[in-house]
Amino acid sequence: MAFSTNAGAGRNGLSSEINVTPLIDVLLVMLIIFMVIVPVMPHGLNSAIPDAGRTSGAESVAGPVLVRVERGETAERYFVDGISVEKAEVAPRLLEALARRPARQMLVRADAGLDYGVVADVIDAGQAAGAVGIGLVTPGTEGLMK
Repeated sequence: MAFSTNAGAGRNGLSSEINVTPLIDVLLVMLIIFMVIVPVMPHGLNSAIPDAGRTSGAESVAGPVLVRVERGETAERYFVDGISVEKAEVAPRLLEALARRPARQMLVRADAGLDYGVVADVIDAGQAAGAVGIGLVTPGTEGLMK
């Protein structure tokens, strides 16, 4: 109740003091809810950070397989680790290159004017060859590959 009745307080025996008990109850319930929800909330993105102790010359040679697709005058040109291959040879060459790499990662660098289906075919060939991670090289990240 919002008011309490005291016989000696005022003419009618009513007091105008606010009963704060319901407010404290609501506050405690909200506090419990927030204490339960906060530990469940995600704390950022999962990302792989390179280990400083593992950088060696052998690992830089055995980096990800780079597949480059360029727009030609009549057809697309495909390069797997800098070696020119035909479209039909991309999947077997990727299978061979990924088998030699411990990380089994692949990077795809394609011309901006290419049809998306051409790039999707290369990504599908990488997945079929067993690539664990496939990344796309964008114009701003080309300097980071070296």
